Amino acid sequence: MIKVLFTGGGGAGNEALCRMLGQQYTLHFGDADVLAINPSIPENRKHQLPWASDPDFIGKMSDICRRLNIDLLIPGVDEELLALARNTESLLPTQLLLPNADYVETMLDKLLMVRSLSARKILVPFSKTLDDDLGDMSFPCISKPRNGRGSRDVRVLGSMTEAISLRLTLGALAKQMLVQEKIEGVEYTVQMLADAQGRLNAVIPVKVEIKRGITLRAETDDDPRVIEGCRAIHESFPTCGCYNIQLMLTPKGEILPFEINPRISTTLCLVVAAGIDPIAIFLKHFQRKDFTPFVTGIQLRRHWTNYFLNGETNEV
Repeated sequence: MIKVLFTGGGGAGNEALCRMLGQQYTLHFGDADVLAINPSIPENRKHQLPWASDPDFIGKMSDICRRLNIDLLIPGVDEELLALARNTESLLPTQLLLPNADYVETMLDKLLMVRSLSARKILVPFSKTLDDDLGDMSFPCISKPRNGRGSRDVRVLGSMTEAISLRLTLGALAKQMLVQEKIEGVEYTVQMLADAQGRLNAVIPVKVEIKRGITLRAETDDDPRVIEGCRAIHESFPTCGCYNIQLMLTPKGEILPFEINPRISTTLCLVVAAGIDPIAIFLKHFQRKDFTPFVTGIQLRRHWTNYFLNGETNEV
């Protein structure tokens, strides 16, 4: 069977991916904190990975992939994406399910993302950095790091006074903080699946109900406005691999992307539950006139599970 290694193995969706795809593929899960990987995943499929900050990160990842005979590496951690995308040849014969390096570099910076899409005539939220002149910014607005994930340091600024106070607190770092108009509407996280040649094969909108850093409750939804809006985004800036568009569908029917994560998301398991195989799409180069159909109305519900281990036996 095809051997696949997911990084960020401690992510919320991996135990479900292991359950649903483990019969079709030999799945491995790696993490810099291997204890974060769900105990339901077999021990021989868990692997210690280097931190992305390791000077020999690429060399160590190449060694791991060769030792495990990995056919496809699927990264899930922002900090490692650009290094991997820039070193695809060093990983061969392992293939990399990831957008190309230019795409990754642009989308990891939320300011570059909105500017890039705007230059391609894609409607985006009004955005600037905290150290810019904010006289034309409407309040309340959203502030968040230009580079970041998991809703870290995201806050609502209710007034110009709050924005100026945050600017003074951050000092020189204010230029690394994005200030963005607060869009009202329905939030979607949309999984975009393209093959190795960049041909878009599937667009799966997931309507978000509850989000706390990661999506906790959500449902697949085949809203044609969202699908066509995301198709337009891909056509304006095509890339290979799998990525995730976070957007708002406004009451006027406008599609406003506010982040693009150039990697798989934790809702990939919901995409698989809806009948989509992202590994097959990437590797088998399906030729389709239309997007791969998926089951709409599939719901995701996440709950905590508590494990208690015996320090001597490690039995659950």
